[in-house]
Order: sequence, then structure tokens, then C-alpha cells
Amino acid sequence: MISWWTAKEKNGQATLYSSNITLNKVASVPFEFANRVQVGLDENQNIIIEPISKDRVERGDLNEYNLLEIKIKPSYSRICSTELMNFISKSLKLALSTEPLRFETVWEEENNHLVVLVNKKGKESI
Repeated sequence: MISWWTAKEKNGQATLYSSNITLNKVASVPFEFANRVQVGLDENQNIIIEPISKDRVERGDLNEYNLLEIKIKPSYSRICSTELMNFISKSLKLALSTEPLRFETVWEEENNHLVVLVNKKGKESI
């Protein structure tokens, strides 16, 4: 009998700082073709990040001030906005600084967005 080695499935991770959200390579995959992102909070106090395509941006039906640039690198992606991070810090009562806070992420295919599991309540089934 042969026991084959199995690679451990890598988890998506978001790291929050006072000036940005950094997504690891796994969490970045759905954003590879995004032109912008929209960021919000759900009823469970988790961060929601939705990729927005260039075509959707150009339609003009979204408020351009609510759309943020996402910088894609080979091993991570980053959303930089001190204003956004102040909003997240105050809304979720998180002390953000230069020291990172790390959270697991889950891609929700049916809603086409990434959930940063700041508060895992209500997400046990995922």
C-alpha cells in the first residue's frame, strides 16, 4: 500500500494595516482581472471585497468615489486607502497600526465577493 503525500490546501488571508488591506496569493486570485474593487461590511461585521471589471466601471452606474484601486503583484494584492482603513477601524472597533491583524478569507462564488472573516459568527458553515 502506498501513502501518497497530499499538498495542504492553502487558505486565503487578509492582513489589515492602518493604511491598507493586503491579500495573500490565494485570496488575490479572484481579483486578477478586476479594474477596481468595492469594499463594505456585512451584517456579521465581516469585510466584503467585490471585484469590479473595467466594463462595469465604464458603464458609469457606480459612484466612482466608492471604487478603489487594487494593485496586483505576483504573490499578493493590496488595496491602499487610509480613509477606508479609518472607516473599518471605527466600524469594527479594531486597533489598526503598522502591526498587522490577520484574518482568514472565503470566496463566495454565488455573491461574487471575498469575505474577510473578521467576525466568524454566522460563517461556521463555510
